[in-house]
Amino acid sequence: MTELTGQVRETFESRPTPHGFELWGEGRLRRLAVDFGDGWGHARPALDVAGVDLEHELGVAARIRIRSGQRVRVEVTLESVTHDVVTVPGPVMRVEGPRPAVSWLAGASGEIVLPSPKGPGLLTQRRGLSAPREDFGEAWLLEESVLLPPRQAVSAAWTYEALPGEELEVPAEQTWLPWVRHVPVGDGVEFSVPDGTVAAEGLTVAENEDEFIVTPQPGLQTVDVWGPAGCTKVEVGAFRDLAVLRGELMTTGVRNDVWAYVAVRHMMDSWVSDDLLDAVDTVIGEHQDRPTAWIASAAALAEPLGLPVGADAAEAAEEALAVASRRDGILLSLHGLTPGGVAAGSWPIGDFDLLGREAFEAIGYGRISTDPRRVRGADVTLAKLYAAGLGETERGIRLAAYAQAAENRLLAELSATPNTTDVAWLSI
Repeated sequence: MTELTGQVRETFESRPTPHGFELWGEGRLRRLAVDFGDGWGHARPALDVAGVDLEHELGVAARIRIRSGQRVRVEVTLESVTHDVVTVPGPVMRVEGPRPAVSWLAGASGEIVLPSPKGPGLLTQRRGLSAPREDFGEAWLLEESVLLPPRQAVSAAWTYEALPGEELEVPAEQTWLPWVRHVPVGDGVEFSVPDGTVAAEGLTVAENEDEFIVTPQPGLQTVDVWGPAGCTKVEVGAFRDLAVLRGELMTTGVRNDVWAYVAVRHMMDSWVSDDLLDAVDTVIGEHQDRPTAWIASAAALAEPLGLPVGADAAEAAEEALAVASRRDGILLSLHGLTPGGVAAGSWPIGDFDLLGREAFEAIGYGRISTDPRRVRGADVTLAKLYAAGLGETERGIRLAAYAQAAENRLLAELSATPNTTDVAWLSI
């Protein structure tokens, strides 16, 4: 049995698998497995310790060792036993918890957070060169292919700890990372790297002693941060103001119900264009027989701009309600379009606390991440609404910071790849 003896205690059973080793428990970390792929033989249990040994057909020996303690330690070593230079498939670590993992696997640095109702679990890379795989909580520990010189060894080490807290609490990011990495166009991202350097192809990097200021371009880019352990890849980005993004969408994209909403928001924040107002009127008319929550909301906002569609807004909301999703219900209610005939409790919002928690999960709690997670404007907006409802409490301030980090990143992405629906949700 493997034991975690830190501030939160957990215990794990373990066993060899055909090509690796796994732990399983009932706490924040439900399962941790290390597997080897093609060319590796069957795993043999290690003597007197938790772990296994196995060999690759090209002449490489591998060891997996698991050690109990205040942090559970996972060590994986590959050692060449031949006089040739060989390349073998790298080991893969998979972890599972009560909620989807949030992973940052960036070369010389790596973390995997396991959110849970009782507080998070945290796996931290202590040695190795991690890289993301295709699913949440999956990592190459030593890159996908490992090159080994004759009679040389490489190794990876990770630790696991369980932290107290609550369902929407995750650990702070590593202290050397910039507090803000997605900034308005023209601003810089500051890195403090006392024992290293920063390189960013195609970007301006200004150096002052141990400080490096990177100026991103609109969109998302990658910075190489070199330190004693090697290279860590860090995403940065720059974003245009939301009002600018709305203005750019006026001349691009399909003129549909979501576009009509963005157009009205654009005119509310700038000036009323007769041509644009006529275009919105046309789109609203095209949806007269099939109104949507976006059309109803656009009509409600367009009335003060001089478009006489206020009655259409209320009628559209009534019809949209018949097929409304929970998010449509929230959209309508935010624009004062709750139909009077709807009985109490039947408005299709459902459990807003559940929606808020799902939104924070969808945005990865605003943490740095290499996961294949598509953050959407709806999730960001719902997370902001949930945080705002908590007021100036410690929890509310913390969750607002998560949501703001996710919004800045999404704005940077939208500054390079516009998306009308995301811009519409962020405009609410």
